[in-house]
Amino acid sequence: MKNEICILNPYPSKKSNDKLKKTALEVISQNSRIFINEDFVEDYFNYHHETTSISDLIKSVENNHHSDAFIVTSYEDIGVETIRKITSKPILGIGEASFYTANIIANRFSIITNISQTHEAIKNNLVKYDLDHKCVSLKSIEVPILDMETMSKANIKKLEHEIQRTITEDRPEAIIITSAGISDLTKTLSDKYGLAFIEGVTAATTLIENLIKLNLKIKKFEIKPSRNLGIPI
Repeated sequence: MKNEICILNPYPSKKSNDKLKKTALEVISQNSRIFINEDFVEDYFNYHHETTSISDLIKSVENNHHSDAFIVTSYEDIGVETIRKITSKPILGIGEASFYTANIIANRFSIITNISQTHEAIKNNLVKYDLDHKCVSLKSIEVPILDMETMSKANIKKLEHEIQRTITEDRPEAIIITSAGISDLTKTLSDKYGLAFIEGVTAATTLIENLIKLNLKIKKFEIKPSRNLGIPI
């Protein structure tokens, strides 16, 4: 029987879902399969929607009785901590998966984001994961995620310019690029610069498959409260 990994995309579109699923399938074993939510929204990267969609993510997990583990495809790891309170199944955010992977292979790592709006949440998470001292730089190329998906020459040039600056000035041993699903690009960059480049979906898929194999008994942090809270008279 195959294990099923559910990818929870907080701001899904058909294009992004197809890319995320394709990326996960590149590293998944024959004993696993990928399931992905398909409740599409028009605005792919909207912070208001991302915040309010935590309840949507929770509902997706509560109504999902067939998947064995969950991946949240947000580098800010939105909703991950909350979802862990309602399920005993493994759950990872692609941010924490990338950070912990970098921590294992590197003494110092850098993060290059699409937009600087994400920096506050990422900094807070690095502190929470006790990895802020390992991160030597957090910079942005100010390119919207949808534009990164087109992989235009101008966007690649921007990215490569920031990579070169990061390598020269910050001297990291690994670089995390917070654009989910760009595994082909990270392989190309690794070959070009002789450095480990980490992409979140592949990092999370690989880690969570191992968690499923370990068959750990994960305890919920909180039990869902009963509606019957009145005191009988």
